[in-house]
Amino acid sequence: MRKLLSIIALSSVLAACAQTTPTAETKPAEMDYSKFRLSLAEMQDIANENRLAWRIFYAKPSEGADAEWFDAVKQGNLAKVKEMVAKGQNLEAKDEAVLGQTALGWAAFIGYEDMVDFLIKQGADLNATDKGDVYNVMKSAVLGNNTKIVKKVHKLLKKKQKINVNAIEDDGETLVMVAASNNRLDTVKYLVSQGAKLNIVTTTKDKSLPSYDQSAYSYACDRNLPDMQKLLASYGAVNHRTGKASCQ
Repeated sequence: MRKLLSIIALSSVLAACAQTTPTAETKPAEMDYSKFRLSLAEMQDIANENRLAWRIFYAKPSEGADAEWFDAVKQGNLAKVKEMVAKGQNLEAKDEAVLGQTALGWAAFIGYEDMVDFLIKQGADLNATDKGDVYNVMKSAVLGNNTKIVKKVHKLLKKKQKINVNAIEDDGETLVMVAASNNRLDTVKYLVSQGAKLNIVTTTKDKSLPSYDQSAYSYACDRNLPDMQKLLASYGAVNHRTGKASCQ
């Protein structure tokens, strides 16, 4: 994660030290949730005030010149997306109101596998970035909760995407740290199957950032994720702060 996090959502990230349970507060009265493919509970499980608050995609309509496009993408309206592409919609348009994410990035994060397949087939850029901490679409997928998309994108990026490289992120986070910190159990299992090392520690020297002095296990402790703690321990991970598979 980049330092932008400390500006955009530091308070939200710090709140993640508590159990990251979706709340009803993300449901504004003006939104028509019948237009979304996923239920509100499913969307809140992906992003909520305590988890990835700066990536909440369902709380208000999209803004800007491509608002119709991004509304269709976020809602999972594949028919509308196909219609707009046929009419010449720019696949690489940026959702400037929300981190400058692309359609493929949103679809990978939210978990619309069929939309990801379509956009990739149309030539959408797998290396699209955003203004936050996304450096390619696999990172978007790992942040989300659809491991099938993670696997597909990894297969396409395999020669370029090194699982354990932490130099890409300026705080030294690895993909398995990202998955562990957001309670993405199946994605952690996949990354481990691909050789992910679980005891790497972040490199940031900025103590004000939530990524300071973190590993996959310490994230699971700080964010009160017992199932993730058990999973990581089963693979031999330890909390680098305690030297063992425990939070204290």
